[in-house]
Formats: sequence, C-alpha cells, structure tokens
Amino acid sequence: MAVNNGDHKHLRRLLGGEDDQAASPATAAAIVVNIDRHATVSSAILQGVTPDGDSALHAVAASGDGDRYLESAKVIYGKAGHLLGARNRGGSTPLHRAARAGNSQMLSLLIELARADGTSRVETILRTQNGVGETALHEAIRGDHASAVDVLMTADPCLARHHLVNAASPLFLAVSLCRYGMAQKLYERDNQLSYSGPGGQNVLHAAVLRNKDMVELLIGWNTQLTKQRDQYGSTPLHFALSVLERHPHGMLPIYAVPVMKGKDITTLLNIEEPPLELTRQLLEADALSAYEPDKKGSFPIHIAASSNRLSAIIILVTRYPGCASLRDADGRTFLHIAVKKKRFDIVWYVCQTPMFSSILNTQDNEGNSALHLAVEAGNLWTFACLFVNKHIDLNLLNNKQHTPREVSISSIPTGLYCFLNSRILIQEALMSANATCDICRRDDDVEEEHNPKLQAANEEKGSKVVSDSTQFLSFGIVLVITMAFGATFALPGGYKTDEGTPALARTKQFQGFLMANALAFLCSTVAIISLSFAGTPTVELLMRYTQYNLSIFLALNALGSLVVAFIIALYVMITPVAAITFIAVIVVIVSTTILYSATLVEKLSILLLVLCFRIGILPVLRSSISKLILFTCWPLIVIIVWQETCMATHVI
Repeated sequence: MAVNNGDHKHLRRLLGGEDDQAASPATAAAIVVNIDRHATVSSAILQGVTPDGDSALHAVAASGDGDRYLESAKVIYGKAGHLLGARNRGGSTPLHRAARAGNSQMLSLLIELARADGTSRVETILRTQNGVGETALHEAIRGDHASAVDVLMTADPCLARHHLVNAASPLFLAVSLCRYGMAQKLYERDNQLSYSGPGGQNVLHAAVLRNKDMVELLIGWNTQLTKQRDQYGSTPLHFALSVLERHPHGMLPIYAVPVMKGKDITTLLNIEEPPLELTRQLLEADALSAYEPDKKGSFPIHIAASSNRLSAIIILVTRYPGCASLRDADGRTFLHIAVKKKRFDIVWYVCQTPMFSSILNTQDNEGNSALHLAVEAGNLWTFACLFVNKHIDLNLLNNKQHTPREVSISSIPTGLYCFLNSRILIQEALMSANATCDICRRDDDVEEEHNPKLQAANEEKGSKVVSDSTQFLSFGIVLVITMAFGATFALPGGYKTDEGTPALARTKQFQGFLMANALAFLCSTVAIISLSFAGTPTVELLMRYTQYNLSIFLALNALGSLVVAFIIALYVMITPVAAITFIAVIVVIVSTTILYSATLVEKLSILLLVLCFRIGILPVLRSSISKLILFTCWPLIVIIVWQETCMATHVI
C-alpha cells in the first residue's frame, strides 16, 4: 500500500525501522537482535513480488510521477539497487513499467540512478528487452507518451536501433499504430534508426496500409525500403495493391449482410477508396518492383486484379505494358485472377481494350483459359464480358480435354434449378453459340444411370426440393386467388341502384377488367391444383417436376393478369377526373416493379444481349425466345383481343 500510494515516509520506516530503534533499550545484546530483525523485515519486503512478478520498484515506477513517488523510488533503490534491472513475469523492468505509464520524471530518475553505476549500466537498462523483444521505448510509443520518448532518446540516442531480431522496431511500431508525429520525432533524433518489422517486413510495408503521406516521408528517408521483401516475398507494392477496392451494392438496400469468416463484411457505405497516388509513388521510387513476384509467383498486377484495383492495373499496364502478359506460378495472367475472383470491372476493361487481345485465350498450367475459369466460377457477369468478345475461343481444350461447354455441364450437380440460375444461363449461352463439347462418344451413359444408390439419393433430394418449394409458392398463389375473388364483387364504378348491374358494364375497359380478373382467378386456381400434385410424394418424380413447372407458369400468368386488372380499374375510375394522377400511379408502379425485379430481369437481358452480339439478332429471334415471350404474354393478348371483339361486335 505504501508503494502504490507513494508514501515514502511510511516506506522508509518499514525498511529502516527508525521508530523501533528509538524505543529500544541501549544494551549491546538488544542492539544486535534489533538490527538483525530490521534487516530481515527489509529484505522480506523488497524481495516480495505481486502475482504478475512486479517488485516494489516496478510498482512505484508505474504508480505515479509526483515527488512522493520519486522519493519512494529512491528509498527502494537505496535498499535494493538490484531491483532496477529486475524483471517481472513478462520480462519487463521498472523502466518498462514507467514508460508504459508515461511517467517521464520517473524515467529520468531511474536513468539517473543507473548512471550513478556507470554509463554501461544506463545502456544495459535502456536496451533491456522484455519477453516480446521490446524496450522501454516501445512501451512509450505504444502509450503515445511523447515526453517519455524524449527522455529515453535523450539518454540513449541510438535506442531506436535496438529490438529483438524479427520483431517490430520502434519506428515500425509507431507507424503501425498511426503515431506519425512520433515516427518523425524518432527519425529526427536518429536518422540511422532501424526500419525493420516482424516477418521480414519493413516500416514501408506498414505505412502503405496506414497513411500515404507517411509513405512519401519514408521513401525520402530510405529508397531501399521499396525493394525489401517479407518472409513471403511480398514487397511494399504487393501490400499496397492488396487493399480491396469495394463498390456500392447498387440501388437496393441490404438488410441481411452476408459474412464469411476471415473476410471483411460487405460494407454498407463506400466512403474511403484505396489511394491511387500511393501506387504511383512506389513505382516512381522503384520501377522494377512492378516485375517482382512473391514466393507464390504472383506479380503486383496479379495482386491488383485479386483486389479489384482497376485503376492500379491501368497505371501498371500504361507505364509497363509487359506486365499484362506476366504469369504467376500457376501460369495465370491477371485476367485469369480477375475472372476467378469475379472482378467484373477488370474483366470488362480487358475485353474492351485491344492491347490485351494476346492474353484473352492464354491458358494456364492446367490448360484453362479465362473462359474455362469463368464457366467454372459460375458468374454470369464475368462470363458475359468474355462471351461477347468474338476473339474469345469457345472451343479450347484444357489439359483434361474439357471445353468450356463441357466444364459448364460437369459443374452443375444433379438436381432441380431455377431457369434463372447463372450456371443454367451460361450453359444455355454456350449451347446457343454452338460451342463444342469434349471429343468423345456422346452416347455414353452418365454415372447416375449405372449407380442405383446415387440415382435414388438424387431422386430423394429432388423430391425434397419440390416439396419444400411448393409450400412457399402456394402461399403466394392463394393470395392471388383471394384478391381476384374479392375483385369480382368490388367492381370499378359500382352498381346501378335501380337495376343492381355494374355501372360501367357497357365500356370496353370494363370487359377487359372482367377478363383479366377471370384469368387471374382461373390461372391461380389451376396453379394450386398443379402444386398439389407436385407436392405429393406418391406421385412419380418426373410428373411432379412437370406439374411444378406448370404451376409456376400459371402463377406468373395469374399475377400478370391481376396487375392488368388493377391498372384497368385505376384507368376507369381515375382517368375521367384526374388523368395526370393515373399516369403518375402507372409510372410509380412500373418503376417499383423494375427496381425490385432487377435481379430477375437483368439475367435474361444479359443472356439476350450477349447472344445478339455473339451470334446476331436474327438467330436469336428465330430461336425459342419468341415462343417464350408469346407464352408469357398470352393473358395480355387475350384481354386486348376480348376488349376489341366486344367493341367490334357491339356486345357492349
């Protein structure tokens, strides 16, 4: 308690026993006994340690910086000078504890006490490292205690050069903790200080991930920092280009945030962008670093592609065009990496830039081209960028003798999938472009047909998928039935009070409303019946698949018919009194539909666009797409034809 409170008087009494000596009889025997007792008590107190291994001098050094603490330290040192170099369980000396607490006056005192024993004692105490290889200077930097740093550097101007091998130097620690003012102060005190850090890194490796202004200073201090590699062969340029460049998600908000262990979350904000100037600074300081691979064979341009750093790639290929054809240890160009990592912007840039035509069909050590990897990854956007470029060869064989189309076939496991699944659309595009399969007999049976157990497992899996899907789909269809049924008895315009007939019965729009509502009710009812068959396990699986597809088709028709009925009802009721309001409502409905169905519409749009670019518009129109559009829009055609027929035949 006396040590922690800085009660040097009480501490002196405990260690010196002045009060006891004053009260003792003046006999020789008593004097001898009293001296031995006080020496024993003093030794026991000073040899005691806390659970952390701190001695009395450790405790007082960390407790405060006032006069009473300084006096207490003098008292303890006077009785046990060896405690100045004592270590606790973490290997820290009292000097470490004082520096960590920022007690600069205590540091000065401890240094002066050591100096009384000679200059060598001062250097030994100051350069003593704790269990993690750090001196008291590291502790002062970590605590952001500038005055403590001044005291330590004044006592030993070369202190910033000393640290455990393969550990962080004081300068590295300052930069990694964003203590840039302190880093400058260290350099001003000693321009020969250590730049090294853990894992073979130097301070520039840390600076490129912290502050671009600090990078400029460090390069000015020592240009050789740009050349040094860490234990994995990475230069500071590799580190700088590894910062992932993120892009906004788009128009829709994200409420369920996907999280992958070991990776940053998908950010909701896009405030900070990787500094482009940093890449320029490093390349200007060392142009050859653009051609330096790490131990995995990855060049800076590969790292930039992996991190989605399109702007950095543009700088690299503009200054050093040879970077574009560099390959890593797997024989991959930066285009392979961009495709594998699904970096759409980079793939689009490469496909639209003529200077990269030589790498579009480059094959890696496994024989895979960028298109092989795009098909394997199953990303429709990156595949579309490559597919639309006519310089891309669709029929290259990899080392397994697989073409991209064969890769697309083998990458889809047996099961039931939505037709908007990216892998399904990729295979559809390759088939439409007449991409070839492997050179082998096409009548070979698949493995499943030779393996009854595998076939049974796949059927069970498919049955479960259909059963689970019908439960959710049925809720939506029942809702459409309910709305269509209710609309039948809540007709637009109301009824004639004297006849009880609909007031707008003689208008063609009313006839269209009735037909649209009837189609919505009919299609949704039949869809429910189909879902009942699809969800019944006793029905043959192939028939369940057929009924499931039919129910989806009818559900979409029912929903479309209900929307048309709603629009007609709005037109009939609002147009006569507020035509502008009707137009505004339609604009809002259409905009909202496009906004929230973007993920559905965009995939079909991508497929049609890339096919038009690759094989032409006429072949696309001659394909089954026309039939698909006709089948999708048939309720609208029936409604319009019925309206006009009623008008022409004077039914109304």
